[in-house]
Amino acid sequence: MKKILLFLRNCMEVYIPIISFSVLFIAFILQVVSRYVFNRPIIMTNDLIVLGFCWTVILGACYTMRKHGHVQFTMLYDMYSPKIAAAMRLAGNIIIILTFAALFIPSISFSLFQGFQRTAVLRVSLTWVFLPFAYFLLSVIGYSIKPCIEDIKVICGKLDDSEDHKADKENAAVIGKAADGGSV
Repeated sequence: MKKILLFLRNCMEVYIPIISFSVLFIAFILQVVSRYVFNRPIIMTNDLIVLGFCWTVILGACYTMRKHGHVQFTMLYDMYSPKIAAAMRLAGNIIIILTFAALFIPSISFSLFQGFQRTAVLRVSLTWVFLPFAYFLLSVIGYSIKPCIEDIKVICGKLDDSEDHKADKENAAVIGKAADGGSV
């Protein structure tokens, strides 16, 4: 069962964004060539580009969250002790979890409500444009739980420092050493 769920997660976060980006890219090239070389635009490419962009960005962000590849501004976070930094990160993650949980049902409702509308040319239901956002919300909630547990352990003294905070301090030390003229 676990292998099936991991495969489905990879489908949503890796394979579908790869396919949707490929469709987006090919449609974009076709649109440019047909419009500027042949002076005969292909109308359906606009629908493909919009759908491909939505799916690539929303589902690709889930993978980025999984790999901790999102941009973080940790200047203040890095200055504090591990317990204070953990409390700050815990507060931020709880805000994210509560906000995204509150958005989940309305996003499903909105996606289903949009089912009566269709894209201009391909006639794809707008439900399929907006539905990946619900998966995004669940994904971010799921990926925010582990750091919350880690931060609670740091605050309670069961863990010295979070992996995130340690890595940020190590990176800051390397950057500081390089800025002082030392070799990295």
